[in-house]
Amino acid sequence: MNKNIILSFVIAILSFFFANISFAQENRTNAQLQKEIDDLKHQIATLQNESYDPLIPQSFAADSKTNTIVTINKVENTLEILSISKQEGTNKKIIKKDTVILVDLKEGRHDLYAVYTPMSVAIYENHIVYLASNRDSSFVRVLTLEGNLKEEFRFNGAASAFSYDNNAKKLYIAGDNIAGYNVFEIDAENGFDNVNISNSPSLNYVRPKKADEIKKHDPTGGGLTLIAVLTVFSSLVIIFLVLKVFGKIIMAIQNRKDRKEKENIDKPKHKEGIIKNASDVSGEEFAAIATAIYLYNEELHDEEKAILTINKVAKVYSPWSSKMHNMNVYRR
Repeated sequence: MNKNIILSFVIAILSFFFANISFAQENRTNAQLQKEIDDLKHQIATLQNESYDPLIPQSFAADSKTNTIVTINKVENTLEILSISKQEGTNKKIIKKDTVILVDLKEGRHDLYAVYTPMSVAIYENHIVYLASNRDSSFVRVLTLEGNLKEEFRFNGAASAFSYDNNAKKLYIAGDNIAGYNVFEIDAENGFDNVNISNSPSLNYVRPKKADEIKKHDPTGGGLTLIAVLTVFSSLVIIFLVLKVFGKIIMAIQNRKDRKEKENIDKPKHKEGIIKNASDVSGEEFAAIATAIYLYNEELHDEEKAILTINKVAKVYSPWSSKMHNMNVYRR
């Protein structure tokens, strides 16, 4: 009875809640709905007008306005510029390779750590921009769509990607290292034909070490010491308890086996004439058993006659050491 009352009460509360929601939705005016729709349209239009360029490595770039495609060939360590054109006499589009740019010579070199490898490429404002890096340094090159070099910027530190902010007209190059991160900024306010690097800042972020973070939260080191001591002693106590319980289990199993063996010895059982207890056998029975075993072993051997046969062997003459065979024979 109580369960039915509680269930009815819960259903009533939920019905009241959903009724209020539906009533509130019905009271919303058309003007409010139209305003929300207009806001969403404005946000979508804003996103469409702004170009989103993520700061991730890109091995492929395409420009629909100029029908240009740029790709990175890491096997040959080159940059390949392709163009899209229509086949003569048909509307079918084809892709052909126009230019191949060698980033850095790799064949026959032993210092592969110093070879510049292309990391990312993009097309901005009818210009090709690509980033190449090795273990210690990097460079960014700005090319025309035909592959002609316009600008080149070199800086220390390995970089892996770049991004262009169309609103701020700035090109950001980023990379990471063992200590932290590197961010290099290039001003492209006057266009990629007049890129300025004189006032471009280089930002370095050093990741804090674990020791520095611990020192910040625990300057005296007392907390770390307490945690270490408690961890060691807790581990020892757990190991002690585990070994103690395990030892008790082993001893219980062993005592159970010993108890069963003792019961079997104290209560001998006679089955099919076999005597379990050796104290019930008399001396005459032991003597009979020993005699039977001796006779059985004697019967295993055949009777042999002790007759010795001696054959006299004549010694045959053997001239292997005769001196006459060592003499040379001379014919007269």
